[in-house]
Amino acid sequence: MARKTDYQKQADKRTKDALRLRARYDARARKYALQLLGALAGADDARARLDRINQLYGVDISTETILIHDLRTADTGGQLGGLLGQSEPGEEVQLLNPVVDANAGALLAVEGLFGEVAPPAGSPAPTPTSTPTPTPTSTPPPIDVTELSVALQQGEWWVSVEANAPSGSYLVVCEGYESERQFYNGRLRSFGPLARTAGQQVKVTLTDFENRALVVERTLTLV
Repeated sequence: MARKTDYQKQADKRTKDALRLRARYDARARKYALQLLGALAGADDARARLDRINQLYGVDISTETILIHDLRTADTGGQLGGLLGQSEPGEEVQLLNPVVDANAGALLAVEGLFGEVAPPAGSPAPTPTSTPTPTPTSTPPPIDVTELSVALQQGEWWVSVEANAPSGSYLVVCEGYESERQFYNGRLRSFGPLARTAGQQVKVTLTDFENRALVVERTLTLV
């Protein structure tokens, strides 16, 4: 196999960094969308209570703020729920096709768009370096759970999970579902609906895909 030129290495690095950035903010957008859906559901409960108070006590209290009213009448919850249901994190698989060599194999000029900083005048251009391989240890690292939560979406509970397992992926088993799910590191995933009511607890188990001895169990309370 021919050795890659600096030009090709630079193209690979820029592409991988951009894909990681895309995945990171896709995960954040999904996380915040779920949180907004939960907030709108809570605001709807508050509106119902205040409406009932107006009926019972003959008062005229505004049942919602201007912001919540505008979000509700614009069907923000319905639109977000529909958009989240149309796709899942990481489904847009990107195959890194080999980059055809060009520019005589030399690096292209640095660009701020890629977060690159030009070296001082007279300094040699940086050469992309490969990421060093971690030194293996006798004890495998545990599964790092970075996000595990539940949110109420239009009366149904949804579970969101993001974790990092040593093998690069992990299996998730949640009470209320018959099958396990395989998720990949660094991707926030949501699944549901979960047939439960507020106040109940749900156990979620995460297992490393290759090393089944690495297990994390968490219990969520639906509130």
